[in-house]
Amino acid sequence: MKNLFLLILAGAGALVAQTPTVTAVVNTAELNGGIEDTRLCPGIIATILGTNFGSSSSNVTVTVGRTNAAPVQVSPNRIDVQISFDATVGKPWLTVTVGGIASTPFIITLTGVAPTVGLTGPSAVDIFSAMNVQVTAAAPAHPGDTLILYGAGLGQTNPATTDFQVYSSPVLLATIPTVTVGGERAEVTFAGYGGAGVYQIHFIVPNGVQGSVPLILSIDGQDSPLVTLPLTGISAIVNGSSFLNTGTAAPGEYVSLFANGLGSKDQLDAFPSTVVQGVSVTFNGISAPIADLVAGRGQINLIVPSELPATGTVQVQLTTPTGTGASFPLIMNAAAPGIFLINDPSNAKADIAAAEFVNTAWLVVPSSAAAALGIAQNCTASMANPLSSCAQPAAPGDIVEIYVTGLGEATPKGDPDGTPLATGVVAPANGSVLYETIATPIVELGGIPVTVLFSGITPGTAGEYQIDFTVPTGVTEGDSVPLTVSMPGSTTATATMAIHSS
Repeated sequence: MKNLFLLILAGAGALVAQTPTVTAVVNTAELNGGIEDTRLCPGIIATILGTNFGSSSSNVTVTVGRTNAAPVQVSPNRIDVQISFDATVGKPWLTVTVGGIASTPFIITLTGVAPTVGLTGPSAVDIFSAMNVQVTAAAPAHPGDTLILYGAGLGQTNPATTDFQVYSSPVLLATIPTVTVGGERAEVTFAGYGGAGVYQIHFIVPNGVQGSVPLILSIDGQDSPLVTLPLTGISAIVNGSSFLNTGTAAPGEYVSLFANGLGSKDQLDAFPSTVVQGVSVTFNGISAPIADLVAGRGQINLIVPSELPATGTVQVQLTTPTGTGASFPLIMNAAAPGIFLINDPSNAKADIAAAEFVNTAWLVVPSSAAAALGIAQNCTASMANPLSSCAQPAAPGDIVEIYVTGLGEATPKGDPDGTPLATGVVAPANGSVLYETIATPIVELGGIPVTVLFSGITPGTAGEYQIDFTVPTGVTEGDSVPLTVSMPGSTTATATMAIHSS
């Protein structure tokens, strides 16, 4: 019994005296945003990752080359330290000593500077307004605003700072960094160091930039990793079905506009309103009907006015309760196809075309997707009501209709001299007037061209088109048969369809 007791004590002592191990040393300001960035320099706060570090800074020492680093925070698997401004640039050894037991030396790389914009999370940057309000997509900055950026790794001050000192007011940097916003150089009005590895940069947002734009902090020829600065205005306009064709659109197309500062309340099914909660969008001064305002995602779904030209560039302007933003250039095309997709809860990467069997409400989807969606299957075999919710793959010879947008001009019976569907108006739901596309789409299923039976605006809608065709014989079968749609001279939209003969 005595021997067993001694073994237990020996084992407990071994646990207390375990050797610390260093596995990585990274830039703390980047790690807070979920990024393991190994760019380090004198004066920066670094995070040491590893094991057996204990929990008391009084029991831990960290050396970088011939200098000591000051532990800021210690936990069993992480130590935050400030590297000395006197540390030598190069590849010094870093050693962690806990309770007199030293780790194996770990080589790090120190450069003269390592410019970094502070991150407080994966999508939040340490940039604040002059009123000390953090800049976010919900509270974006404006061109002309003076902002305060908190960063790291910008080198020495003038006069030189004393190691690990915290100042009551920031000390000027020896070299003034540059800030680039949306590709435009911002005016830096102040650059200083406040201590504890934190720098403070004041800059003015350039005019002519809007939306979520890249921001880069630079000094001595070194650039920070790119972060995104949320500004008022438009970030992007994309096809509303595929989220592709960025920066281009066709008259009558259903598009999604992404912007900041849209408020916090969603309003869906707003069509044909052109002003929703004080938010409106114009194309060359023509108001666009808004389908949905998804404020939480910074997204507006709308219909591009049909009066716009099919070529050239138009200017898009967003108005919110805080004002009207700068013009956003949008390139117009005669057509910009996109295929609407069905969400498959069992496969987030699936790109299943939104398709139905003609004259029914039956979806054309793989069995796995139907099961994940909780929809009845085997519609044909069970003789399901054509208007009931049901789903199954299509077979050669079936007539199906797919739902798309961006097919361009559509007039009654496809008459080239006819009048397109007016902006803010839906095609007659009863089909008394069919708005058919002037041009015939080019559709292939499994690489086989199909014969288009109908192409036009879906009755009862605006911005949504449908294409009817017969599934060709000889098509390769499967759950993900490639489907492509294009118009003469346009880009090609892609998706998949489930095709099984039995």
